[in-house]
Amino acid sequence: MADFEYVAVDKKGKTRTGTLSAKDAKSARRKAMQTGLTVLKVKMAGASLKQASPNNQKQKKLTLRTKYSNKGEAVGLEFLKRLLELHGSGMPVADAVKLLNHRLSDPQQRTLSAILWKELAEGRTLSRAMRQLPGYFSESSTYVIEAGEATGNLAPILSKIISHLEEKREIRSRVVSGMTYPLFVGLMAIGVVLFFLFFLLPQIQEMLASLGGELNLMARIMIDGSNLVLLFGPFVVIGILIGLGITLQWSKTEKGGVALDRSLLRVPLFGNILSLSELFHLSSLLGTLIWSGIGLTENLKLCERTIKNRFLRSSFRSARVLVNEGKSLPDAFRKFKLMPAMQLDVIEVGEKTGNLGNSMDDISKAFRTQLTKRIKVMTNLISGMALGFAFSLVALVAISIVTSIFQVSKSISY
Repeated sequence: MADFEYVAVDKKGKTRTGTLSAKDAKSARRKAMQTGLTVLKVKMAGASLKQASPNNQKQKKLTLRTKYSNKGEAVGLEFLKRLLELHGSGMPVADAVKLLNHRLSDPQQRTLSAILWKELAEGRTLSRAMRQLPGYFSESSTYVIEAGEATGNLAPILSKIISHLEEKREIRSRVVSGMTYPLFVGLMAIGVVLFFLFFLLPQIQEMLASLGGELNLMARIMIDGSNLVLLFGPFVVIGILIGLGITLQWSKTEKGGVALDRSLLRVPLFGNILSLSELFHLSSLLGTLIWSGIGLTENLKLCERTIKNRFLRSSFRSARVLVNEGKSLPDAFRKFKLMPAMQLDVIEVGEKTGNLGNSMDDISKAFRTQLTKRIKVMTNLISGMALGFAFSLVALVAISIVTSIFQVSKSISY
């Protein structure tokens, strides 16, 4: 008989370690599994055993994303969906990750599962393992998963994370698709105008000169204006770049960053969309954390890290301090005007009735509805402005050319 050390995961997904006596490693593994554990690693006490996944050597050669991005988020989201399917059916997290390592066909998802399995096999939790892959799993998601692991309630937490990510990606997709058309129309209009100014108008000008005519006042103004743009345009661009550089450096300071982000929130229409987007993500994440079962104080601390707008983050931090001092959540939010009065009333009712999680879910849906409407208004407005801009430019150029030719043809007829 010899002593063996083991690392295992229980039915709640928590990592367990211990020592037991057996005649060999296989017997020790079987003995530990009889207690309901999923064994990750077994080694003789005092000896070193390197456990790695079948693809471990391959993973060392792979270069993964180190910065969170839209593409990385999509890969991580699909992996979480597959993980929820297995874990939601009753399979322990470690076994689910191990199975995905062998079953997934997508190379990136398979790579993720192999790395996560390696981390789990070395005794780390799922949330800690996911933090090793910041290009695919956001910091806020890993904290929520950590809360789910701590309370043994991971499956519903995974479901809420997936819903939150899907809603966020859907809103982002609407913004991108809504801006694509007006951007295309505006670029085409600018291209047509440049073609007229720098290619067609000079030829028409030469033709009119040979016929004894000249461009009318509108056409001359357009040509002179384009020449001025070519002459002074580079200096204007350089000035704008210098101004942007100075603003960027100023925004890196704490005071400058807060002031700049506060100014962005005051921009008509766009600022409202930015504010609603932050409030939607904040309320959705806060609701998910509340459902995970951890305390409100810790929830607010985790939510603060996910707020991108520095002015809102500063206000939220001040409100969190008041909550830590014993003030109610709606009163703290009300003091710093973090949310509209109606949403604060909903939070107050939920706090008094003990249904704060449901209240946050309702608020999140309300913010999502408002955000969708604002995005629709913005895209329609920008589309209309782009079409008007394109029509005005093309019409101006066309009228200038046609009237000039008409004047020359009229003088020739006499």
